[in-house]
Amino acid sequence: MVRKILSLLLIFIMVFSFTAYAEEGYGAVEGTVLEVQKYGNLTMDTKPQALYDAGYELGDILRVAFGDQVLQIPFCTSYSDVDTGSLVVRHDKANDLLVVAINMGNFSTTYNVNVGDKLTFSMHEKGGYLGEYLMRQLTRTNVREDYESDEVFANFRLIKTTGITPGLLYRSSSPVNNELGRAAYADKLAQAAGVKTIINFADSDEEVAGYMAAEDYNSQYYKSLYDSGKVINLNMGVDIAGADFGEKLAQGLRFLINNEGPYLIHCTEGKDRAGFASALLECLMGASLDEVVADYMTTYENYYKIEKGSEQYNKIAESNIIASVTTVLCGLEKGSDISECDLALAAENYLLKAGMTSNEIAALKSKLSAEITVPDLPPVEEPVTEEPVVEETPVSEVTYVVVAGDCLWNIAKTYLGNGARYMEIYNLNKDKISNPDLIYVGQILILPSE
Repeated sequence: MVRKILSLLLIFIMVFSFTAYAEEGYGAVEGTVLEVQKYGNLTMDTKPQALYDAGYELGDILRVAFGDQVLQIPFCTSYSDVDTGSLVVRHDKANDLLVVAINMGNFSTTYNVNVGDKLTFSMHEKGGYLGEYLMRQLTRTNVREDYESDEVFANFRLIKTTGITPGLLYRSSSPVNNELGRAAYADKLAQAAGVKTIINFADSDEEVAGYMAAEDYNSQYYKSLYDSGKVINLNMGVDIAGADFGEKLAQGLRFLINNEGPYLIHCTEGKDRAGFASALLECLMGASLDEVVADYMTTYENYYKIEKGSEQYNKIAESNIIASVTTVLCGLEKGSDISECDLALAAENYLLKAGMTSNEIAALKSKLSAEITVPDLPPVEEPVTEEPVVEETPVSEVTYVVVAGDCLWNIAKTYLGNGARYMEIYNLNKDKISNPDLIYVGQILILPSE
C-alpha cells in the first residue's frame, strides 16, 4: 500500500513538473524506444525536430522520465560533448535521429530500458549546459587532403611512452572498416611498420567479413594477416568500466602474448577503446600520467587540430582520459587527486580483475619490453680510386642487404632516423624496386648518405 502511494505521489510530482514547464513554454515531448543500438544507446521514434519545435535547444539540460526514474541529461550532438561515463540526449545529425546514451557506457543495461519503452522529455534548465557544449564543439573531415600526412589522417602512430620498447606497439584508426575512408591508409602504414599482429577492439568476425566483401575494400595487408591467424576481432562494447570490456581486453592481450610483434591495436577511430587500452598498457609499463595524456590527446590534435595546452585541450583531457584513469583504474571519484596513485599497480589490478593471472601479466610486460633485433649494417666498401673524371662525382652512398621482416619504412626509421623517408630509398633503387611495398630478402639497396 505504501509503495502504491509513493508511486502515485511520484507520478503526481512528474506530471506537475511537466505541466509547470509547459506553462513556461516548454511542453513535454514523448517518444518510444525504436531500437537499442549495438552499444546500448537508445534510438527514439521521435525526431529531434520535435524537441526544437517545443522550444528546446542544444545546450539545454533536459528532464528525461521513464518508469519510476527521472534523469537530468544535456541535449547535445556528439558523445564527446559530455564526459566519459556521462549521460547525453543526442541529435544524431548524420541520420536525423534522437538518441539517449551514456558516453562510453551502456544506457539500456544500466537503466533496464528496452525497445517499446516510453520516455518523456521536458525542460530541466534552459541553457544549463550551453557553455560546456560550446567548449566541446569539434569538427573534422574525412578528406585526406585536409591533413598534413597519411599518419595524421589515419591516426596512426607508434606508442613510445616509458617502458614500452620503441618500434613494438602501434595504434590507429581501423585498417579494415572503411566508413571513415581511412582504412587503406592505416593498412599501408601497418605494412610499412612491419606489423605482425593486430588486435581489433571494434568488430566481430562477421563484420570484418562484410568489410572485406565491400567494393571499396583495399586493405590487402590486413587480409593477409587475418588469413594467417594474426588478427583477433574482439567486438568490444564501449563501456570501459564494464566486466565484458575487461574480459575481452584480457582475451586480446593473451593473443598479444602468444604472437610476435610489432603489434597494432585499433578500434574504429582509434580514439576511445584503443585510447583506453593504450593508456592501460602505458600505465602498466611505468608511464607517467603526463605521458598517457599526451598520447591520448594526440588523437584530438590529429582529428580536430586541438591546440596542445589550450583550455579546450585541457578540458577534453580532464573529462576523458584523466577521468577514465581516475575512476576505472584508480577506483576513485571523478575529479579526485591521483598524484599519489601508483598507476602501474592500478593497471595490474585492473587486469587481475579482468581475469588475467599474475604470470600472464608478467609475460605481457616481458613482451612489451622485449628488445627488437636490428641487423648490423654491412661494412661499406671503399670506392676504387680512379683517374679524375670530368663528370660530377655522386655523393657516396651506403648499401644495405634486405633481411626477413624488413620494409622500407623500418629501414628508413633505423638508418635515416625517420620512417617517412622511405621514399628516398625507393627513389634511389627504382632499378631494383617496382613497388615500394614489395622488397625481397637478399636485395642490395642503396641508402642516402645523410
